[in-house]
Amino acid sequence: MSRSLLKDKDFVPNDELLATILGNRWYRYKQTINKLVDRNLHPEIYWYGPSSGWAPRFCVGEVTVCGIYLAQNPLMWLIGIGDKVASHLDKDKHLTSRARALYEMTPKKGPLRWIEGQLATKGDLDAFLSLVDGKLRALFKEGVKTKDGAADYSRLKKKYLFSIEKKKSGRKSFKIKNFKEEPIQIGPPSKYSLKTLMLAGRG
Repeated sequence: MSRSLLKDKDFVPNDELLATILGNRWYRYKQTINKLVDRNLHPEIYWYGPSSGWAPRFCVGEVTVCGIYLAQNPLMWLIGIGDKVASHLDKDKHLTSRARALYEMTPKKGPLRWIEGQLATKGDLDAFLSLVDGKLRALFKEGVKTKDGAADYSRLKKKYLFSIEKKKSGRKSFKIKNFKEEPIQIGPPSKYSLKTLMLAGRG
């Protein structure tokens, strides 16, 4: 069997070449890419080494969220979970049952827990995306940093990631709103005239 071009370090693939190399795996690859782009994660072709070869990884700031192995058939996904992210995933109620099982059954190797899975079916893709969403929720809570050091919240504020539901039955789900202005606070009314109180919104 001939060696895959994806495992040749001197070969840098583009979409046209990938479509030819992947063949019937191309549809699943593009479907997965589109789902990740919806989450503001964009592919960056990366050399994973002679064993895995060239494959896309997806980052927020300087943090790698996940990757897709292309040289395998079927395609494989990969997510690295460190201790900080794990502390959030342990309590995350939004992971699907399959995503939760994959997370809990994967042992930790060194500083990270490397979770891998196939991308052969829709169920595989759903489990992968559930873990991606869980990691993004955790990174959002940790305050992801961009390359210039600023908190990168704008890329993560997606409604399917951060909706919060009330626990009481019969209530509709709601979101926490970020208010741009705080009301003016002034001290005991007895020290201010009626005009001042009216201007401050206290009348």
